[in-house]
Amino acid sequence: MAKAPKAKTKAIKVNFHEQLILNKWLWSKFNPNRLEGMKQQLDYPQFEGIEYEGDNAGQTKFFSVISNTLFNKQVVDIDVLRRYDLNIVKHWQKITEKRNEIEGHVLNLKYFQYLSLLFTELYLDQYFNYQTDMLNELNIELEQYNHDQKSDADQFQQYLPEDLNKIGYWNATGSGKTLLMHVNILQYLDYFQHQNGDSTYPDQIILLTPNEGLSEQHLQELTDSGFQATLFDKQKSRNSLYRNEIQIIDMNKLSDSDGDKTVATVSLEGKNLILIDEGHRGTSSSAGAWMERRDILTKDGFSFEYSATFGQAVSKADNVYKRFEDAKKQKAKMLYGMAINKLTEEQKKNIQLDDLEQQKYRREALREVYAKSILFDYSYKYFYADGYGKEVNILNMKEYHEDDERNLYLTACLLSFYQQQYLFKKNQVKLAKFNIEKPLWVFVGNKVNDDDSDILAIVKFLADFLDASRKSKVIGWLHDLITNTSRLVDPKGNNIFANRFAPLHGQNATELYQDILKSFFNATTNQRLNVVRITANKGELRLQVGENTPFAVINVGDEKGLYDNCENSSQTHYINARTDDFAESLFPTLNNDDSETHLLIGSRKFTEGWSSWRVSTMGLLNMGTGEGAQIIQLFGRGVRLKGENFSLKRTPREIYSKAEYKGLHLDLMQTINIFGLRADYMEKFRDYLNDEGIILNQDLVTLDFPTNKIQAPRLKTLTLKDGYKDNQANGFKAQSKLSMFKIPKQYEGKIKKPFVVLDLYPRLQAFHTDKSKRQTDVKDKRQEHEISPKIMCMFDFDEIYLQLQQYKFQRGYSNLQLNVDDLQEFCFRDIKSSTEDWYKLLVDGSELSSDIAGIKKQQAILTELLQSYMDKFYHAIKNAYEGQFYEVTEFSLDDKDLPVQICEQYTLTAKDGQNNEAQEVFDRLETLKDLVAKGDVEKLAPWKEDGSFRAITFDRHLFYPLLDKKDESLPFTWSPMLFDYTSHTQSSEVKFVLDLQSYINTPAADDLLKDYELYLLRNADNKYRGLGFALAGNFYPDFLLWLVNKQTGQQYLTLVDPKGIRNMNHDDAKIELYKEIKNIEAKLEHPDLILSSFILSITPMKDILNNSLSEEEFAEKNVLFMVGNGTAYLEKMLEKILQP
Repeated sequence: MAKAPKAKTKAIKVNFHEQLILNKWLWSKFNPNRLEGMKQQLDYPQFEGIEYEGDNAGQTKFFSVISNTLFNKQVVDIDVLRRYDLNIVKHWQKITEKRNEIEGHVLNLKYFQYLSLLFTELYLDQYFNYQTDMLNELNIELEQYNHDQKSDADQFQQYLPEDLNKIGYWNATGSGKTLLMHVNILQYLDYFQHQNGDSTYPDQIILLTPNEGLSEQHLQELTDSGFQATLFDKQKSRNSLYRNEIQIIDMNKLSDSDGDKTVATVSLEGKNLILIDEGHRGTSSSAGAWMERRDILTKDGFSFEYSATFGQAVSKADNVYKRFEDAKKQKAKMLYGMAINKLTEEQKKNIQLDDLEQQKYRREALREVYAKSILFDYSYKYFYADGYGKEVNILNMKEYHEDDERNLYLTACLLSFYQQQYLFKKNQVKLAKFNIEKPLWVFVGNKVNDDDSDILAIVKFLADFLDASRKSKVIGWLHDLITNTSRLVDPKGNNIFANRFAPLHGQNATELYQDILKSFFNATTNQRLNVVRITANKGELRLQVGENTPFAVINVGDEKGLYDNCENSSQTHYINARTDDFAESLFPTLNNDDSETHLLIGSRKFTEGWSSWRVSTMGLLNMGTGEGAQIIQLFGRGVRLKGENFSLKRTPREIYSKAEYKGLHLDLMQTINIFGLRADYMEKFRDYLNDEGIILNQDLVTLDFPTNKIQAPRLKTLTLKDGYKDNQANGFKAQSKLSMFKIPKQYEGKIKKPFVVLDLYPRLQAFHTDKSKRQTDVKDKRQEHEISPKIMCMFDFDEIYLQLQQYKFQRGYSNLQLNVDDLQEFCFRDIKSSTEDWYKLLVDGSELSSDIAGIKKQQAILTELLQSYMDKFYHAIKNAYEGQFYEVTEFSLDDKDLPVQICEQYTLTAKDGQNNEAQEVFDRLETLKDLVAKGDVEKLAPWKEDGSFRAITFDRHLFYPLLDKKDESLPFTWSPMLFDYTSHTQSSEVKFVLDLQSYINTPAADDLLKDYELYLLRNADNKYRGLGFALAGNFYPDFLLWLVNKQTGQQYLTLVDPKGIRNMNHDDAKIELYKEIKNIEAKLEHPDLILSSFILSITPMKDILNNSLSEEEFAEKNVLFMVGNGTAYLEKMLEKILQP
């Protein structure tokens, strides 16, 4: 009996976001190792900008957070991370110096921009200094990816060295990728010149753009960032005198040979730095030719590529395996006229691809090319999820049978825009706080001068609206729209404009029509629509009612043809057509504050190169699937938003729903309305957004969940005395003048001498799925070297001195003095003497050659050592100074201004598309919420969990409940999220709380703590909200634990930090805090406060890398292990806290 054929299953293509090998590899160096986790740590306005005081002065505030607990020190040393960060600060300040003056406020990096630049620093460092090791690591990452794929068609080939000189950035339009490009230029030049000499440049720096309009825009942007730039000049480009000048060229001018308007690509090859804006433009039908030209330009150089639409550009592209298979199928058909499986073995040999063919098809396998080169992914789904840009409302009329149906729909489109005008005019003063711009309507058509011109259709609609003979019909339509009786319905018969015009409800339709004439058309009466061709400005027409101020501008390529069509239509529509030889262009004035132009009509040229904050409504006519990437580009122009305090973010619902803001209708003012008319792509665009996890037209349900505070006595904590902070009168900078290399007498013997360890070996980790192939030899084979005084004699110490001065200025060490003589004397000391020893240099001896390149490299190494020494020297003395001025601060939970952070309320928010599921849980949580509000702890105790959700009610924590989750299955999220989670381990903080809650109810705890009350608080993780210690590496322990003697009132304040310590060194500052905290205690001279510090390790001792200590030796350092022995670690900790 024949077997039934198996049902074919449709192959599911792997999501491109999940295929980004380079991006995955870079994320593996961080913890959290994904963007969403980093967002929870960094996405706060107070973390934007530069630190101007404290140990991290001169660094970004992001660095202060990341260096605390997030970074994997075993992969990238903290000093290396500091260098990366300082480089970012230096470059950012350089490109924004002029811009800050232009903008009138200081431009700060957003967290995702910072991470993008941090990834770039790490990549360029590896590329220039450890390329072979990086290549191996990337291939291990790729092997892991291939191992997880079910089909060969989804697997990728190994990285080759020539793959590494091309990296890409998938950044949403509006996310600031132009400024990132400018920093990338400086980052690349920094590493390039470090390797090749300070005065060297690539053969050429070329910026490729999709069109001339964008080239002009980039020229202005580069000038504003302080670069020398020019539009491409064939005669000038190869002149070595201009190598530091950025040449901007429209990529359409690249060709295989020179022409009047083209340049032969081969004439530009060399050691170039190539920047490619909107790289998706090269992935069209001519992708093969474009990619070949790109390879010619970058073959011996390096390229950065930027696009908002990589995902769409490669959606139909293949990997190398698939391209090879298709190519062999084509050869089999061409040579033998049959399928491969019917060929003989000899014939199969003849269809194999030669080296040139393989090179060609590797280049054309765009999915794999970009999966292996995209360094950072901040595509629109992340941009939107982070609250950036406007909300989106999409409508599309697929088809209409009569012009009146179309005109009714367009009238609704016009009314939607007018509503935004009306609200802006009515609330302009109040809206200024939120930086809402004057609304602008943009209409884009696919056809300009065809018989069925889209642009002409819009002009005719506007004329019909103004036609007095049609006035009553239009007023009727307006009445229907504002009374929810419109005839425009969806396939289920629902009015698609129901309640869309709530702010206009109750108005008289006739009066509304008159105000539209006034506000939109700049007119008071019905007159003909004048189409005016500005002869002095090619490509522009203006629209005005009679002789009133123009209300619209048309910007197209062939304005003469469109003008002629309008003139021909004057016989059938309410149109006049005339020319004006002297009027100036309106298009450049659109962004002016006093602009009276409310409508911009054009063709697809707006998809790149034009930018405005004003766009609030958008119309699209006849945009088909072929315009997908262009529509997303255009969409990106409209979704941009300045936001309150230039945050670029829309106002959250919990803010705009407040009574004081309700009349502003901020939800409508921060929404981009997109009206499609026969725009086939709009359906696919909506699907694209949904696939990305963006659910349109849906308010996410929320639940506000207030906490409650326990009854507690006045508790004691530490603060730095007022007046002793960095820039205050008694602060370190004002009171201490330092000479570098000389420890002040009062601190001699009291502080640890600064000692620098510089490890120049690559910090890369290898992983192999086959255990037998993993490296098991963990012996340290790194070489230790010193810089020879004989080599130092050839150093330029004036240059080193200037670099140190620049570093001192960047770090804000204004009270630190240094001079060249002291510098040279310090460097030439014999460091073999233990008393003079100040650094340890780990580097392969082959790196320390005595040729010119080797001397330059060693001078750079010495400079880096001295910069690290400066940091350690300055901070050691600063910490010793400030350590004298801690004071004890008492607080009550009822105080208005608390020195600690208490969470007053959680906000629970449904995940996109899970409103119903979230609401079901929220309904059940109302009971819990009521119990919390009543403070009924006894009834709360039995309440354990709801699915994956858990509310921990610990009546010793200063507020309750503490919200927790077991996994990612919850249909909602909440903020603030007080615990850290990774996808692989349980939260050590949660384990500590649950263990402590369990332990204090045992007989052993009753006996140990019979004379004490215990209180706990989750400490905030930064200086803006928590208790931290600069002398312990800017350390913010997770918990503050108090034991209060019931009889004497004496308090024991203990800093507790549950964490993984697999990669932590024994002398890490966080561990050493157990000693430093006792020094602080002694200086406080406050006998009623005893201080302690503990690290609680979730890492079993056997898993700690390079460990030589026993469990008892760890315990002596107040490091206790949380696993393997129940709650014994807590008893041991409490006993140590209370021991005399």
